[in-house]
Amino acid sequence: MAKDMGEFLENWIDSVDKGIRLSPADKAKITGAGAEAFSKVLHDHTPRSNEIYRRGRSAGHANAKHHNRHRKTKHLQDSITYKSGYTADKLHTGDTDVGFEGKYYDFLAKIVNNGQHHMSEKRYANMHFYDKAQQEAKKSVKEAELRAFKEVMNHDSDK
Repeated sequence: MAKDMGEFLENWIDSVDKGIRLSPADKAKITGAGAEAFSKVLHDHTPRSNEIYRRGRSAGHANAKHHNRHRKTKHLQDSITYKSGYTADKLHTGDTDVGFEGKYYDFLAKIVNNGQHHMSEKRYANMHFYDKAQQEAKKSVKEAELRAFKEVMNHDSDK
């Protein structure tokens, strides 16, 4: 589910100047700014249940043997995560992927986003929340990355 927030940045930099080479640390500042902007929009688009997760709630195919393995302890909306400069595979490339904590929340997000058989109207309305967030966030991500790019390049970010 994690999307590469550095894709726009790579294309934009290539079109501006083929000679510019950013270090992973500088690239992380730029893609991290974009990831922060995207995660805010994604948070607002991510469906939230009325459930209260105090001690965790059994989820999935929990059984006595692996009871704690399938415990939902927070809302999907609160599991959005990213680390500036790191991909979902934990590689420090300068690209920043935005996703959900752990395999369980990532899997849950895919089900909610893509839908399933026999859905209620509420579940149907929640479909494609991630895709909608990506569309809505494009402008704010580009603006955040541009501001960060100007800072990295020692330009005045207001001009």
